[in-house]
Formats: sequence, C-alpha cells, structure tokens
Amino acid sequence: MTQNNADDEFFDAEDFDQYYAGIQRDLMRSWNNLCRQQFGRTKLPVPMFDRSQISIWSILKQCIGKELSKITMPIVWNEPVSFLQRFTENALYSYLLDRADECNDPIMRMQYVAAFAVSSISNNCDRLSKPFNPLLGETYEFVRDDLPFRYMSEQVSHHPPVSAFTCESKDNGNRWRFYGSILPKAKFSVKNMEVNPKGLLTLELKRY
Repeated sequence: MTQNNADDEFFDAEDFDQYYAGIQRDLMRSWNNLCRQQFGRTKLPVPMFDRSQISIWSILKQCIGKELSKITMPIVWNEPVSFLQRFTENALYSYLLDRADECNDPIMRMQYVAAFAVSSISNNCDRLSKPFNPLLGETYEFVRDDLPFRYMSEQVSHHPPVSAFTCESKDNGNRWRFYGSILPKAKFSVKNMEVNPKGLLTLELKRY
C-alpha cells in the first residue's frame, strides 16, 4: 500500500465519521420534533443535578445492614417519578401479551409470556437513580393512544410499602389482564446486596 492510498483511506474514515454524526443529529432532531408534537416536550424543564460531586458510597457505608427503602438518600439520586409510575414501564412490551393471546400453540404462548416477564429488565440499563416512594393512598393512571393497554396503581400500605396495580388490554380487558401487588425489599452488606421483589402477580389470557 502506498502512502497516498493510506492517506486516502484515512481521510475517507474521517469523512465517514462526519457523515455518521450528521445522520445521528438528523435522527435526534426528527425524534425531538415527533415527541414535541405528540407529548408537548422532549425533556424535563429542569436540568439534571450533577452527581459527580457526591459520593454515593460515603452515604451507603453508613447504612450497611439496613433495608434500602428506609435509607435517606440525597434527592439528586432520585428520578423525578414515583415508584408507581416507574413500575408502569413493566407493561411497555405488552404487545407480547397480545401475541400470546393470538397464539394457539401452548409452548409458543408460554414463550411470549416469559419474554414479557423479563422485558422489564431492559428499562434498568444505565439507570443509577431510584424513584420516589409513593405516599399512602397515592394513585397513578396511565393511558396513551399509541399503546395497547391501560394501567392503574395505588399505594395501599406504607409500612411495609405495598403497591397494588391492574393493567389490561384496551378492549376492556377482553384479551388479557395483568394485576397484582408488589412489596420490594432491598438491603446490602459489605460483601453483597440482596434484592427481593416480593409480591403476587397474576396474568389472565381471557381466551384460555
């Protein structure tokens, strides 16, 4: 390979990087415009706090052996959502339940249900903050025209914290219904962390 060819390839790589960056900007601009048209805004009105100046370990090391829900955390480590709203994200892949309802093969139907059960894990990628604890009697309702389900939840107990919810397909639950209660518990020690999402969840596929 001659020096001229190497230089040409080097500049071609730079051109490709610039071209790719331009595509990313165009896609982000289109997405922001779509969100603004559909939902009125593309981001929260207040910027996120800078967490780089706060050591989370300096706080947690004083709470070893305690239950995580009883630890007072700086507000910068909270998301601007309640746990009731955060748990709604578990239903974002509810189209899998629609497919399970349409599936006559019981093995394939169970695969769709299993995929739905683990789909909520995808929402936790790169999330280092926690939602706010709901107040006793707090409710949250979620209905959106572009999603095929409706959801409602309520904080039914404060000590221990228990959240109850019901989620169903938009046709008045004629296809499926998903409901239950959650009692999340988490505690940590020097060597390990224990997360125990206790609760009873029930899924009803109305055809079966």
